[in-house]
Amino acid sequence: MTDTATQFLPPSAYFDADWYEREQLELFSCTWRYAGTTDDLKSPSAYRAVQVGRHPLVVVRGKDGELRAFHNVCRHRGTAVLSGSGVVEKQIVCPYHNWTYGLDGCLLAVTQRNEVDPNLDRSKLGLHQASVAVWRGLVFVHPDPAPEPLTDWLADLPDRMAPYDPQQLAEFGEPQRYHIKANWKVFMENALDNYHLGYVHKETLVGYDHKRQEQAACGDRHWFFYEPPLKPGQLTPMEAEAGLKPIATEPRWYGSAFGLIFPNLFVLSSAVWWSSIEVIPTGPETTTFEMRTRFQPGQNGKLAVAGLKAAVGDLTRRVLRKERTYDLIEEDVFCCEAVQVGIRSPRFSVGPIAYRYERGIQAFQRNVLDYVPLETGR
Repeated sequence: MTDTATQFLPPSAYFDADWYEREQLELFSCTWRYAGTTDDLKSPSAYRAVQVGRHPLVVVRGKDGELRAFHNVCRHRGTAVLSGSGVVEKQIVCPYHNWTYGLDGCLLAVTQRNEVDPNLDRSKLGLHQASVAVWRGLVFVHPDPAPEPLTDWLADLPDRMAPYDPQQLAEFGEPQRYHIKANWKVFMENALDNYHLGYVHKETLVGYDHKRQEQAACGDRHWFFYEPPLKPGQLTPMEAEAGLKPIATEPRWYGSAFGLIFPNLFVLSSAVWWSSIEVIPTGPETTTFEMRTRFQPGQNGKLAVAGLKAAVGDLTRRVLRKERTYDLIEEDVFCCEAVQVGIRSPRFSVGPIAYRYERGIQAFQRNVLDYVPLETGR
C-alpha cells in the first residue's frame, strides 16, 4: 500500500451540480461508451441513439452491414435526427425541416434548396462522424472520429475475463432498470467494495468464498474481480437449484467475476450466466442502472426465470431484516442511498479501509480525477 489517503474525491463530487456537469463534459464526453449489443443492431438500417456525456450520438447499420456512428445533430438547426431505436425506412430524415441523410451520414437532399442556398455544397454538410467499435458483441461509441482504439483502451481486461461470447448466448426478457437516489460514483464504489459481501449479502450471496477473492487493475483504467465458489469447480447452491446448463468449460470460471470497463460498465459472469450492468448518471444525486442477462440457449422459460434470479443473488430467497424483505440488488441500493445521506453530512469522512477488499475504490477515484481534476477552493 503506497497511499496514506483513503478518499481522493471531495464530498462535493457526489452532489455538486457543477461537478456533475464537469463529469459530463470532461469524462463521459471523452471516453468510450457502451451503446448496446450487436443484437440490437442486427438488421440493415437498424439504429440506436445514445447520449455520450454532452454528445448525442447515433449508431446505424448500413445496407452494406457495417456499423457507423454519427453525432445525432442535424447540420441545419441542430435537431436530433433520430431518437430511441428502430429501423430507418430508406434514409435518415430530420423531423424538423426534412433535410435527408444517407445511412453513411452524407447529406442527400435539402428541402427548398433554392430558398436556403442554390449553390449549397452538400458534400460539406454531412452528419459529423463519431467512432464505433465492437468487442464480444458489445457495441461502443466515442464522440471523437479518431480516438484511442477500443482494443488499446481495454488493455489486458479481456484476457482476464471468462472467455464467453454473449453472441452465442440467449438473452432472457427485457433489460431490467433500477433507479436509485445516489450519485453514480456511489454505486460504482459499492460494486468495487468487496469488504461488504460477507455482511450485507451474507444470506443472498451464499456459496462464494469471499476470503479467496482476486482483484487486479487492468491497464490504466479498468478493474477485474473474481471469487471462487466455496466448493472449487462446483456450482453454488443457488445455481444448482436453478438447473441451468453451465456456460463455463473450465473449473476456473465456476464462481463470480466481473470486469469494470471504465467509467461505467460492468460485465459479470458465473458458471451459468453472463450479465452487463450499465450505470447511467441522471443527476448529481440520481442514477439509473440497466442489467441485461444471458444464458445457454435452448432452455425453457421456467429455468430462464430461475437463472435470472440466480444472476442477481437468488431473489426467491427473501431475507427478513427489521420486518421487511430484501434481495441482493435491494441490499445494495439501500447501502448506496444510505451512503449518499452520509456524504451530505458536514462530519463526513472516510476512515481506514480494508485495503485488500477496497483498493479498487481508490483506483476508481484516481481515474475520475485524471479526467475531472480538483479545482482550487473545492
